[in-house]
Amino acid sequence: MIDLKQYSWLNPHHPMPTAGDEERQFIDVLKVIEKKEPNPALRNIYANYYLEQVEKAKEEGRDWKLDKNIGKEVRSWAKSQSFKKMKENLLKEDKAKFQLTGIVIVVTGTLILFFLRAILAQQFVVNFSVDAIVGAIALVFFYRNMKIKIRLLKSYEQLKDYVYMDVASFVMCILLKMWLPVMFDASLVILVISYYVQRRKFEKYLKEF
Repeated sequence: MIDLKQYSWLNPHHPMPTAGDEERQFIDVLKVIEKKEPNPALRNIYANYYLEQVEKAKEEGRDWKLDKNIGKEVRSWAKSQSFKKMKENLLKEDKAKFQLTGIVIVVTGTLILFFLRAILAQQFVVNFSVDAIVGAIALVFFYRNMKIKIRLLKSYEQLKDYVYMDVASFVMCILLKMWLPVMFDASLVILVISYYVQRRKFEKYLKEF
């Protein structure tokens, strides 16, 4: 069985072979892809294209065997319309995933900052217990979505700039909460601006990918 930890860049959208010649061929393909393509996101697209073609071949009642020169065949995939279509679909999925995680991070991040401000000021919306439960739930969703976002950006080798923007925006929010009166809160505005800047930057990158 293929160890996904060894191929951490792989996010299969189709069933993977689990034994026999099919599994051995898929492992050979993964090795060729790793050697040929340095970008993790493109590696994933090539691997999913292979899995899609194998699945289609099974539906048609035939085996999809590769030539002995696997490297040459893998390189030829990028010219096919089916590969370009799959690439377009996967990029759309990643774009939607980035947008969704970004929105959740903005909302949950704002709730967390509100709770921290409430603790410092000792002024709670309901009471400490209720506010703490809301803050804890927000923290869980924040962590999960930030993890998804980081993994996504790592696959495109774009993590550094986005981490800097996230850290800078949250630090700015915390500082403003300390300096400004309670009635003035710019956290949501700052996080929304950060989200839209990151979103435009990521969408522009995907268009050129």
